[in-house]
Amino acid sequence: MYPPALLVLALAAPPAPIDVGDRKQLFIDDTFIADRDRIELRANPPQKLGPLRDENGQPLKGHIARVIDDGGKVRLYLGHEDVQVLESDDGLRFRRTGHKLPGGQFPTIFLDPHDPDPARRYKLFHLEFGEPFDPAKHGVYASYSADGLKFTKVGRVFPFFTDNPTVVHWDGRIKKYVIYTRAFCYDSENQRRIGRVETDDPLKPWPYKKTAKDRVFPSIDNIPVVYEADKEDDPHSDVYYNAAGAYPWADGAYLMFPSHFRHFSPDRHKFIVPPVKGRWEDFGMLEVQLAVSRDGVKWSRPSRGAAYISTGLADEWDRWYAVAAPGLVRRGNSVYQYYYSTGRLHDSAVLRPEYDKLAKQEGGVGAVRQRLDGFVSADADHKGGWLRTPPVVFAGNRLRLNVDTGSFGTAFVELQDADGKPIPGFTLADCEEVGGNFIDQAVYWKGKPDVSALAGKPVRIFIKPKRTKLYAFQFTKG
Repeated sequence: MYPPALLVLALAAPPAPIDVGDRKQLFIDDTFIADRDRIELRANPPQKLGPLRDENGQPLKGHIARVIDDGGKVRLYLGHEDVQVLESDDGLRFRRTGHKLPGGQFPTIFLDPHDPDPARRYKLFHLEFGEPFDPAKHGVYASYSADGLKFTKVGRVFPFFTDNPTVVHWDGRIKKYVIYTRAFCYDSENQRRIGRVETDDPLKPWPYKKTAKDRVFPSIDNIPVVYEADKEDDPHSDVYYNAAGAYPWADGAYLMFPSHFRHFSPDRHKFIVPPVKGRWEDFGMLEVQLAVSRDGVKWSRPSRGAAYISTGLADEWDRWYAVAAPGLVRRGNSVYQYYYSTGRLHDSAVLRPEYDKLAKQEGGVGAVRQRLDGFVSADADHKGGWLRTPPVVFAGNRLRLNVDTGSFGTAFVELQDADGKPIPGFTLADCEEVGGNFIDQAVYWKGKPDVSALAGKPVRIFIKPKRTKLYAFQFTKG
């Protein structure tokens, strides 16, 4: 009944169990897959919902500094300077508030769940610079606010021109603030990379390594790089923006939505139409991909074959260029994300002359809808497969799954001891079929879901799915 590979378990000492408590766990990588057969991890693109418009029907356009859900009110901060504040109740219909943020470029706003001072609930980081760049006064500046509208400027926190939003979040796992921003590798075509900084207080100067060869941009010598284009990417590419952070509705999951930038050149792309005739700049296409992590430091991409947010067709508003905004908004069982496009190549070029006037709307801001926890799934095809977790220790009395079998797929679950032996009463033969599309479905064995007798003991979850997408599991109290 069981695959022969399972019989080797008794010959090896079981690994130390993972304490999952009653916290939700995602199948974004192999952390919860100790063994498998015919199971593939797959990234799942969201559903495009189209371009957003304001209360007057006008399309939203421009860089998105951040999207924040504060107590049910969704705020969209729009613009890379002269930033406007829009609000929404449902995350889809936005209205302009008339509020604007103070000066500076590439601002990012952060709603801080950790700072006990209510006057510092919101934190703002923006760039100040001029020609030429002055390392004595230019760089990233910080401000704070109680309401996210009126900010008090603190001062400079980073003496570099990041040319990139500085995405900040509180990481409860390490009890520090984490900043993701650009780190330059000056001697490589893969110049743009994502660096990461840890600090106890983002309103104070950020730690970095000073070198004798410091220049305008922060380099790979100044801050550690955690994400970059690699040998499997196009050799003429790098990483533009990051939109990274901790996923708030599960345990130990970090998501990044990097914009990968494929560079064009006058030798390879003679057909490009520059906005200024005869003037070649940094032209190319940008698309949003998905990267995942368990610690925010080591990142991987579960699927490399397609974009996470695809660019539009040649006659659509988001053709050739897509950048994800920092921030996730949950409404029910859906997670909304936001992205923007210029409708042109980087630096405003047109791909080919015949496409110049083809799009009725060129550029804008769009929304996409993702299933709750649905970014990556452990998939079995119609022939079926199996997976087994490493030993886990849980709290609670129910095992619940975020799973989609559709109408013709099925999943059966068995609980095993640390050595991989079926636990009586919780075997595959005892399990009632799981079939359908569920965000939070309890598993039953002979009509009973109660697993409290196993709480606090090392167990393995063995799942035998067919034509199924498995997103997450969680032990709950009731």
